[in-house]
Amino acid sequence: MSRRPYIVAGVGFLVAMVDGYDTLMLAFIAPLISKEWALHPQTVGQIFASSYAGAALGATAIGIAADRFGRKTMLLASLALVGVFTMLCARSANPAQLMVLRAIAGLGLGGALSTSIALIAESTPVHQRRATVTRMFLGFPVGAMVGGAATAAVMSFLGWRGVFLAGGVCALLLIPLVAFGVTESESGAPAAARVHSRRPLTELVSGGRAWSTVLFCVSVFLMLLTSYFLVSWIPTVLTLNGMVPGHAAMAAVVINCGGIVGTLILSFIIGRRSPLAPVVVCLCSGAVLIALLGHGVIWPGNAKFLLVFAVGLLTIGAQGCIPALGVHLYPASVYATAGGLSVACGRLGSIIGPLVGGYLVSARLGWGRLFLLAAVPALLAAVAMAALALSGQRDGEPR
Repeated sequence: MSRRPYIVAGVGFLVAMVDGYDTLMLAFIAPLISKEWALHPQTVGQIFASSYAGAALGATAIGIAADRFGRKTMLLASLALVGVFTMLCARSANPAQLMVLRAIAGLGLGGALSTSIALIAESTPVHQRRATVTRMFLGFPVGAMVGGAATAAVMSFLGWRGVFLAGGVCALLLIPLVAFGVTESESGAPAAARVHSRRPLTELVSGGRAWSTVLFCVSVFLMLLTSYFLVSWIPTVLTLNGMVPGHAAMAAVVINCGGIVGTLILSFIIGRRSPLAPVVVCLCSGAVLIALLGHGVIWPGNAKFLLVFAVGLLTIGAQGCIPALGVHLYPASVYATAGGLSVACGRLGSIIGPLVGGYLVSARLGWGRLFLLAAVPALLAAVAMAALALSGQRDGEPR
């Protein structure tokens, strides 16, 4: 039993890695799919959106089911969905089939992440919960970076169908780890009754939590909108300002590295205190640096990358605290539902962020004004988080 929290956290980290890998995998192989089927860019965007939409729906629905019927069971079902339907993507004959299969695989991805958060939180001592779920979430950017590098290395001879097969196998390999390495909290009906909720969705808004839940959803949506705008468009902006495309692409890696470092640092801070104030400070500071990016594109050499790293440290680092916020705000009986809600709001932000970025870049506003506008969502997320802190809501742990 003493090793159980570490085993569950390790499995959760691997689940987050698979989610991160799957997200960036599609970005790498999209040009191959587009070339083979002669797709319009709008169709490629619809393939991306189908996966994100499936993840948003799966995170919510499977999260609710996990709190109602059992988290380990729903995690196993989620991983099976991801593995089987990602492998079936390799047999797609046309874009419509691929969109449907990606949406179903997305259901599992969203569900796996939300149930992992709940399993880790319930298995970890109260005083370590916020820090542990935050460090687990580091698996997402690590998986995106490692998986992205691996995909780039093998896709030339595996092709996009082979990459889908490899992604499905990675998910299926986690099933025996979950089956034999993860157990729900205490055994027995009384313990199960304490951990799970018969009405998890209702419990999110009962007891005076309705306004807090609204603020939580708004802040998560805005944080992910900001992050995906930056990751999607910073390389393009640097290229348009004369940087070699290969070097500009490194900006996406640099901002994610900053996010990993920022999340790790914040995990030690929020392990000892409420995560709300540190996240507000990071978002406010990050908004200032995002605005400076509009002038940073003309800075020489490595100064650009230093600024991009600092933006990632603050904004994506704050994003890494989202699971800890759910643990802080809600009781253990609805951890999976709260995690699913945050994943769903985040996926919505991840869809809208790049679209907003495309509109702003095409509007030719000038880089200074563009990044000034890009800083607004981060600042609004800080305002929503500050209002949440002032509301005094805290149900994730005993007062």
